Amino acid sequence: MTPDDWDFGQGLKLAAIAVVCALLTATVVIAVGEAILSRQSSSEPSMSLAANVSD
Repeated sequence: MTPDDWDFGQGLKLAAIAVVCALLTATVVIAVGEAILSRQSSSEPSMSLAANVSD
């Protein structure tokens, strides 16, 4: 295996790790955001956009 092949393999491995980390981070952020929003909506009456529009 040449050094270029090894570097390419390392680059692919690092790219795969970066993609997995990004997906995990996005999943955690979305889950926390939904938990916060659901907690706020259960404690306060929600104001929907349709309710605010006057005809």
